Amino acid sequence: MLESARGLPVSLAGEINAATRTLHTNLNRLITSRLPLGLPSHTTDSTLYATGLLHFAHIYLTFESLWADLISVHARPTSSSESTFDPSPASQATSPLLSYLLVNPYDSPSLFTSTLGAPTRPSPQLASFLSTLRPQGLPRSGRLKKDLEYLLGLHPTDLEVLLAKYPGDKVAAFCTHIRKSVHERPWTLVAYAWCFYMAVFSGGRWIRAGLLRAGDGFWPARSAEDGTGLEERGLSFWHFPGAHDGEDIKAEFKLRLEDAEHIFAPDERVDVIEEAKNIFQLCAEVVYELDDMVGSAQVATPQSENPVAQALKETPSEKHVLIERPVSHKYVFGPAKSLAALLRRPEITSSLVALACLVCVALSPTLDINLLQDW
Repeated sequence: MLESARGLPVSLAGEINAATRTLHTNLNRLITSRLPLGLPSHTTDSTLYATGLLHFAHIYLTFESLWADLISVHARPTSSSESTFDPSPASQATSPLLSYLLVNPYDSPSLFTSTLGAPTRPSPQLASFLSTLRPQGLPRSGRLKKDLEYLLGLHPTDLEVLLAKYPGDKVAAFCTHIRKSVHERPWTLVAYAWCFYMAVFSGGRWIRAGLLRAGDGFWPARSAEDGTGLEERGLSFWHFPGAHDGEDIKAEFKLRLEDAEHIFAPDERVDVIEEAKNIFQLCAEVVYELDDMVGSAQVATPQSENPVAQALKETPSEKHVLIERPVSHKYVFGPAKSLAALLRRPEITSSLVALACLVCVALSPTLDINLLQDW
């Protein structure tokens, strides 16, 4: 364990923040050049928001479903007050089985066999810790899927079909990496918990505030019998149950992590910190994939004075710092022909890139924006 300048031990969370500071800075430059253009005042409806959210949905669904599987197989039953499972439908974790259909067993045999490199069995102490680390109301998969069902106008079964196909190679690579990391080093789930859950409390609050100001016309029409609000369906991903808007959940999560730091061996602690670095790296690659997918045509046109296109031109240095082999392929995805047609419209392509960065902003707690809360 590292020591601070005052000679005091540095917490695992503190070590993660220190180790990822440079990656934070690089991602900040990328995001802040695009972020304002992804806000509702630059769009007419929630289609772009839904599209960006869909692109990143696989990441949350993958690590939370793997977490649920590990708990169900290896952890002893816990009391309802300690359980990581939230009984509300909006917070229930999803099964990873559908995601596994996308994995080629010949490319990733260790995910399917009991040979060398197969899943590492967590110690009883680690399994118990992971089963109680997340307070009720913290997991996001159920809320994420409910939001997408409403935003895309899909039945739950249709959404599962949509999620059965990765929207891009970098998303697929990210999810494959998550599975490999968790199978070989299950303690790295802590890195995903810290980076992604704390993200919703920081940048996510700012994102939520901006979207809530969009007005009723920004969101899909609701049926007369649908009395739910955006905090339950549409923006439930950014909301938390209870009277404290999740501050009590955040404090409890941080306390549980701090109290259990002693269970990690030194090499396991290093694994968690290194995986946090990977998370920032892989998230940046997903953003750059969207740049290549929908932004290059806008940069190449005479309309390059468009502020989004200009932003894309001004941030190559961050790309080369983070990405060794920039993505060059392009593709269009969407749940319906109307969405695909929308993505082909040049006037909105770069806004989609900005929207994807809007989703990613939660990964940068050190953004130099006064509205963002510190971790």
